[in-house]
Amino acid sequence: MGWSKKRKGRTSRSGGQGASDAKTEKKERNTSHRAYEEIPKENEKLKSYYKAQKILPEAEWDAFWETLQKPLPTTFRMTGSRSVALELRDALENEYVPSLLDVEIDGQKVDPPKPLAWYPDKLGWHVSTSRTVLKKSPEFHNFHQFIVAETEVGNLSRQEAVSMIPPLLLDVQPHQYVLDMCAAPGSKTAQIIEMIHANDKLKEVPTGLVLANDADYKRSQMLVHQTKRLQSPCFLVTNHDAAHFPNIHVGEKPDVRPYALQFDRVLADVPCSGDGTFRKNELLWRTWGVGSALGLHTTQVKILMRGVQLLKVDGRIVYSTCSFNPIENEAVVAQVLRLCNGALEILDVSSELPGLIRYPGLQTWKVMSKDGEWIDSFKEVDNNERQQGKYTQSMFPPANASELNLDRCIRIYPHLQDTGGFFVAVFQKVAPMTAVDRAFLAREKGETFTEPVDEKEDEAMLESTDELNADDEVNDQNKNQDVTVPAKRSVIDESISVPLKRARTKAGDENEDNDDVEHERGANAGVKDTKASTLKEDPFIFLDHDNEDIKKFSDFYGLSPNFPVTNFLVRSEKSRSRTIYFVSNPVKAVLQATDASRLRVVNTGVKAFVRQDHASLKGACPFRVSSEILSMLAPFLSDRRSANISLSELRTLVMVAFPKVEEFIGENFEKLDSMEAGCCIFHFDPATSPGLKSYLRVPMILPVWKAKVSFNLLINKQERR
Repeated sequence: MGWSKKRKGRTSRSGGQGASDAKTEKKERNTSHRAYEEIPKENEKLKSYYKAQKILPEAEWDAFWETLQKPLPTTFRMTGSRSVALELRDALENEYVPSLLDVEIDGQKVDPPKPLAWYPDKLGWHVSTSRTVLKKSPEFHNFHQFIVAETEVGNLSRQEAVSMIPPLLLDVQPHQYVLDMCAAPGSKTAQIIEMIHANDKLKEVPTGLVLANDADYKRSQMLVHQTKRLQSPCFLVTNHDAAHFPNIHVGEKPDVRPYALQFDRVLADVPCSGDGTFRKNELLWRTWGVGSALGLHTTQVKILMRGVQLLKVDGRIVYSTCSFNPIENEAVVAQVLRLCNGALEILDVSSELPGLIRYPGLQTWKVMSKDGEWIDSFKEVDNNERQQGKYTQSMFPPANASELNLDRCIRIYPHLQDTGGFFVAVFQKVAPMTAVDRAFLAREKGETFTEPVDEKEDEAMLESTDELNADDEVNDQNKNQDVTVPAKRSVIDESISVPLKRARTKAGDENEDNDDVEHERGANAGVKDTKASTLKEDPFIFLDHDNEDIKKFSDFYGLSPNFPVTNFLVRSEKSRSRTIYFVSNPVKAVLQATDASRLRVVNTGVKAFVRQDHASLKGACPFRVSSEILSMLAPFLSDRRSANISLSELRTLVMVAFPKVEEFIGENFEKLDSMEAGCCIFHFDPATSPGLKSYLRVPMILPVWKAKVSFNLLINKQERR
């Protein structure tokens, strides 16, 4: 209200007091803005702390410190299906980079974009040029337009280089089940989804699963937005404290005993102090201190330990932080290795990602109090601070550190390859830890498992992470309290109370009238799973194979009987479904688990069919095919509602609003003219039009609405560009 009044005074012609106040406020705002920009990039406490930790040879310290004070370069990677990514890479290498090889600005030669030396197949890129030059330099105009356009449609993703490393080291295969424990905002999750869909040329629904979780509900919604462009039916978003992610029991057949869901791959990119992000977070120069690392250590141990429990034997788990601090890195690794008692090993991944310059993990380190005093050993910590949980034995380097292979951990420093700071450790679970593991192994071998599967064994192991001293005493005071796990970059919003969702199967016509906003609503954040609220939201309801709507669109589009129609679902029991979604078999199994009510599901499913109620349909199929599922669904559709179009027809479709049928004068005219109203599918293959330039390389599949005498392309403005 006050701002609007000042704006009014500011624009008055009299130049009275209102204008004066507005000028004063504007000056104050500008001064504040300059103050933020001019934060001194020096912090003596930071420098002395890490010099004492000996994270680097002394000879490299100046280069490290100088790089830490510079802004990050622009980095991006090609996303989506592998075929599209490779096409974009070729366009970038062959058509844009050559024109930037000898560019000079203000007498200084500017480096052209370069592929990241370690990213496979040159699908990750590095641009050292400043953003100002990218946006305003005529020499970079075409390149900048290319980046902007492809980012808008989701073919490129801006992502910090070091953030790309953990998913690559997970080594995900399309058939595997993957858990991303602290997933928001979702750039790493997107990489994992792309790996699950790496066999896109096989034209099949992947058998893998990606379950992305975040403790912060609002950030989990950001995660949904970040990954939506990938349109994967194998993807599920949940909202749980990662340290207490629930066991879910799935069954392949009704007469088979359900088993606890375990994962082939787990990513634990945990909440951290973030002091590896100085280059993009200038406020850290003012606010850095050791308190964050000390406060997060136990949380990090709990999350990694829970991840190991959820991992299959022989599976791989990656632990990562954007921190330099050994209290958050090697100390966490050492403690979890101790708790796992030989069931977990650090892998030597020195041969993976060749071209990545890395330093080994530390074998020893120091602990500093919040008051800036060094603590030589846990014995020096007084009893009061022990009881308060301020310091734990696990923060200090273990006596057997040299036996733990901590040197196999990866440390990334900014000056090595012009990146941010990062820490990664890759593990393999080499032996069963609990009855849950033993039961899963027995099932894999086709054996009968008779031992009671007591989940309290998992809980007891997690409680052991509350260790306070060398004698393994437990902090009984806090033992039964809920553990609040912070989000990686924000605080849990505990004010949001949204109930659980659960899948149900109901015969007949199960319908809904919810739009995407309803589909993307979520669950309560930051509440321990054992206190889960009751069901209030619309559940996931799977449709039977003989559902009337399924019959309608299957007959209309000629859907192959090989397509799994029992994986279609709706979100309400109302009489008419507006939107029908599709999920893969693994997602369906999770949603129909006997204890699925434990899960707080934020989002899942790809929009498949959308009802179009229009008088002109006159009894024809009211469902159009969503663009979200089209590329996956197209191989399963007959040609009765599809047509191949020429380049000129494609231009007409994109540039003309509601083009008439007679404008499609090729061999398709009679077929299109006689086609009844409703959705149809247009295919364009660039190979049929030799001489096309970079902007059209990959075959296109387009959803189009056929009216009585015209067409309408069913894609958004960004995709049309």
